[in-house]
Amino acid sequence: MLRKGDVFAGYTIRRVLGQGGMGVVYLARHPRLPRLTALKLLSRELSADEEIRRRFEREADLVAQLEHPNIVNVYDRGTDDDQLWISMQFVAGTDVATADVNVLTPGRAVQIVAETATALDFAHASGVLHRDVKPANILLAKPPIGRPERVVLTDFGIAAVRDSETTLSSAGTITATLAYAAPEHLAGAPLDHRADQYSLACTLFWMLTGSVPFPGPSPGAVIQAHLSKPIPPLRSLRPDLPATLDAVLARATAKRVESRFASCAEFAQAAKAALFAVPGPWHQQQQYTAAGVVLRAREPYPQAPGYPRPHTPAQPYRNAPPPTTPAQPHPHVQPTTPAQPHPHAPYPRAPRPSTGGPAIPPRRGTARPGTIDFPGGRNHPGYIVPPQQRRPP
Repeated sequence: MLRKGDVFAGYTIRRVLGQGGMGVVYLARHPRLPRLTALKLLSRELSADEEIRRRFEREADLVAQLEHPNIVNVYDRGTDDDQLWISMQFVAGTDVATADVNVLTPGRAVQIVAETATALDFAHASGVLHRDVKPANILLAKPPIGRPERVVLTDFGIAAVRDSETTLSSAGTITATLAYAAPEHLAGAPLDHRADQYSLACTLFWMLTGSVPFPGPSPGAVIQAHLSKPIPPLRSLRPDLPATLDAVLARATAKRVESRFASCAEFAQAAKAALFAVPGPWHQQQQYTAAGVVLRAREPYPQAPGYPRPHTPAQPYRNAPPPTTPAQPHPHVQPTTPAQPHPHAPYPRAPRPSTGGPAIPPRRGTARPGTIDFPGGRNHPGYIVPPQQRRPP
């Protein structure tokens, strides 16, 4: 186990990001570029296994060909001190497995599945199957302020090329996570892109309910449930969810591969349509435009009557003289036209109310035509100070 400050293959170790059965992932600083990377090291015990070494190297080769915003990028790979390593993109955030399902709303869960489906369809179009889709392999990148979160798919460690005659799991071992594995994967049958769709549907089931579709006391019981039992209805665990989602999940997790959706994106779109077809609190969630702008539901302004707009009365000057009633003209006296001021005469100013202190001296420029008198003089923010000459150093 490396410690903070250790240097491995030129990378300076910062801290441990995660640890699994195949190795450890560290946060490390690039030896030449000013950026942080996720450095994945294969454990020394497994480095002696030739098949695991090929699988580890193939992960870097496969992901390096997939340039997609929802797929983690691979920068480099190599061997140092007879230990394999992969340098990958560091995604600041968390993964779906650590998210609180009590806080995770159905609308957000469907959105996460939709972005993951986009990444999977892109990999399938490139001839790559993930074969281990689960909440722990879906990262939620920390978004900037005002931007939506970005979903990133990672860990193609057991990925395989579609229609390949020899795969890295041909040794008779099950390399996928049992709770999310497709029945054909558990039975050792040939796989296609719809196996990832089955795992993605099980991931959506976990995000909506907080439970895997087929919990069991033993691995054998879990495998038998995947092979023979239908997925349980969502309303048995969450009665507030619409029943329309059950039909979508049942089709995506069908035992016959031909009965599933044609693509992962089609499954995600059907799940979103089934959720928003029924009125519920998920309609009030944040939605995002194509440019990533956050849209929130706007409440209408209150209308009268019933919601009178508050009125703030004008506040009089302190120590202001009481208002006087103007004298009414005599009814038999003809009104006269008041004298007009001279066009070049200064505009008459209203007398300032007395504050009880000394008289305020007149300010400069008040009698000069064409000037503006700022309250406070030079201290007013509208006062423009002419440029000053800088003193030599």
